[in-house]
Amino acid sequence: MLWVGIGLDFNIISKSIEAALSRFGCKIIYVYREEHGDPEPGLPVDSLGLHSSLVDALKSYGIRVFYKFQVEAINAIMSGLDTMIVSGTGTGKTEAFLVPIIDYALKSGGDRPIAILVYPTKALSRDQVHRLRILSEGKLGINVAILDGDTPQAERRAIYDNPPHILVTNPDMIHYSLVFSKGMRGLISRARFIVFDEFHLYNGVFGSHIKWIIYRMLKYAENPILVGSGATIGNPEDIGYKIFNRKPIVVYGPKRRRGTAYHYLVDSGRITRWSLAALIASILAKNGLKALVFTDSQQMAELIARIIVKNYSVKVGVHRAGLSAEYRKNIEEAFKRRDLQVVVATPTLEFGLDIGDLDAVIMTGLPRSYSSYIQRAGRAGRRGRIGLIYTILGDDSIEAYFSYSPKEFFEQEIPPSYIESSNSEVAKIHLAAMIAEGLGLSVSSIPQELALALSDLLSRGLVKASRGRVYANLSRVRALLQNSSIRSSGPIVRIFSEEGEIGFRELPMTLFDLYPGAIYYHAGKPYISQKLDLESLRVTVRSLPVEIGYYTRPLYTIDVESIKPIEDRLFGSVKLEYGDLKLTVRVEGYTMREEYSGALISEVQLEKPITWSYWTKGIIGKYPNTGFKTIIEAISSYHALEHTLISASKPVAGLADTDVGGVSYPSGHIIIYDSSPGGNGASKLIFNRIDKIAKVAEEIMANCSCTDGCPKCVYSPYCGNNNKLLSRRGALKLLRSILSKAIPQEEIGEPEGNPIA
Repeated sequence: MLWVGIGLDFNIISKSIEAALSRFGCKIIYVYREEHGDPEPGLPVDSLGLHSSLVDALKSYGIRVFYKFQVEAINAIMSGLDTMIVSGTGTGKTEAFLVPIIDYALKSGGDRPIAILVYPTKALSRDQVHRLRILSEGKLGINVAILDGDTPQAERRAIYDNPPHILVTNPDMIHYSLVFSKGMRGLISRARFIVFDEFHLYNGVFGSHIKWIIYRMLKYAENPILVGSGATIGNPEDIGYKIFNRKPIVVYGPKRRRGTAYHYLVDSGRITRWSLAALIASILAKNGLKALVFTDSQQMAELIARIIVKNYSVKVGVHRAGLSAEYRKNIEEAFKRRDLQVVVATPTLEFGLDIGDLDAVIMTGLPRSYSSYIQRAGRAGRRGRIGLIYTILGDDSIEAYFSYSPKEFFEQEIPPSYIESSNSEVAKIHLAAMIAEGLGLSVSSIPQELALALSDLLSRGLVKASRGRVYANLSRVRALLQNSSIRSSGPIVRIFSEEGEIGFRELPMTLFDLYPGAIYYHAGKPYISQKLDLESLRVTVRSLPVEIGYYTRPLYTIDVESIKPIEDRLFGSVKLEYGDLKLTVRVEGYTMREEYSGALISEVQLEKPITWSYWTKGIIGKYPNTGFKTIIEAISSYHALEHTLISASKPVAGLADTDVGGVSYPSGHIIIYDSSPGGNGASKLIFNRIDKIAKVAEEIMANCSCTDGCPKCVYSPYCGNNNKLLSRRGALKLLRSILSKAIPQEEIGEPEGNPIA
């Protein structure tokens, strides 16, 4: 079997990889062949009553018949209905919402812009403009313009004075411009259609921000038609309603693209997943194939690239958050031209940026959710080429679970999207912005979900109240917006080296990546963190020689300072409460680990621990004593159950390890909390789905053959005490006791003893 247009033999490359794997004790444990034809055909393009010029243009581009889902979407949007389009990567979603917009523009000739198309990032919006212009401009004269932070002032004024038919932008631009630009408010007021593409990314804290950005937009727009479009949305009607605050109709297209792909699940054997990803990528590259490596950690992306360069002499680039937009764009263009053979990326390349033909995707582990897996896998093998997808399974409880039942992995349903509408940190930002947008705001008009944030804004001097209205201190609101991000809810910490400012990180993640002594990679260069100042939100780092040979992991504790219950439920014999939690993070030291094997070199204690407190949402329950003989036996069982419940939430609720955290107490209290300040909705999903999560957790622990705890059952790579004090057998006995209701329910009370994170 040959790759189209390349002449490379599929079987030779596969055997080459298998031989290399065997040298390190690695093996392919499952192969899934995926093949899909064209989506179901619908109606001819000239049968929907579209403008004749549009019909002619479509035919000239080779589009004579719409797919069935495109017909349904076009009819819904032309009928004025808010619509969610859910269809796989590369199946024609863009045409489904663009055709009715162009048709309206050709027929109405009304105020412009006719439509505002919102893409989740500036890079993606600029990437999509070329594709939009091919159909819109040329033969039809429908103008498309982009408005973002890189648009020169002269172009902005021209757009405000003479708007295009279609305006392309991003949520960040809308968020800031609603406050400071009368021109942007004017554009929004005239839009007939507002489209949010890549809707599956509007999840967690980001989705909570988008909800309030849309709310603010609708204060100016005159009842526009709202459209959401995405490839992997498990609950489109529900999440559409939560974000739009309007109930959309849902149009479903095919789940997968046309073409053939081979999915390989690979056991990592005797080497780290980072080294194995580098090995597979280098073999593919040396056989003339383009490979994209995905990992969820910024620092591991840098590490994998270092291994590839040092060991295999392959041209490689890194694409991740925290690097400049110009740097990332250069990586994209070099990859598209094949000047780079491999790119290592975090989720920044998960969605639709054009990087040209791509042959293979390598994932260093199971991604945060099955929908994320589909997005990443969907990048390989497009445009009629075979796709290769390698997913590395290592010492991880969920990866072990699917290594026992690999077929089950590919039979999963898309997990639900989730947001936390009442996130107090998000509320402060958008209430301050709303007050600053006009000449004050009536207190009575503030939505209930934002009203609780008002007292905090008043106490901090961002706004002031007078005669039933509130007014903004514009300079302070501007500073608030500049020091926050709509992709997180924590403050931004800026990173400085001897070269000046090199990047940023949000709290609380800064605590875990940039404590003094931490090795931090940026654009392929290693740095060591020297000073983290939480008062000035600034961290100082120093560059290191390229050959350092190790990486670091934090040692930390998390304590629950305060609990405010919102609702409760029973989980077997245990009462669970969901509510607001005040947490204090205390980073006390770090481990140093060998770069390739991950072996422990040493543990280092900080001279002065770093602490930071914040409010979030979470779940607390007091778990029973099933006859533990010692405190060590008890805390080891509670701690192991906490780890396993968090791991089991990944396949059941579609969560990532970094969406939630956990802490256990000797008193039997287990807390699982949203890792984002103010909450992100993840712990609420666990609260609602705890019974299903418990079944997966029980299976993980029951299927493991270890003595009493290992990476494949109860260990976590994010454990704050280096995976000490864990008992699989104790946790399994505890869980089964809870599910059988063998021990009566206890009142929750206050946690006691030293917590373990």
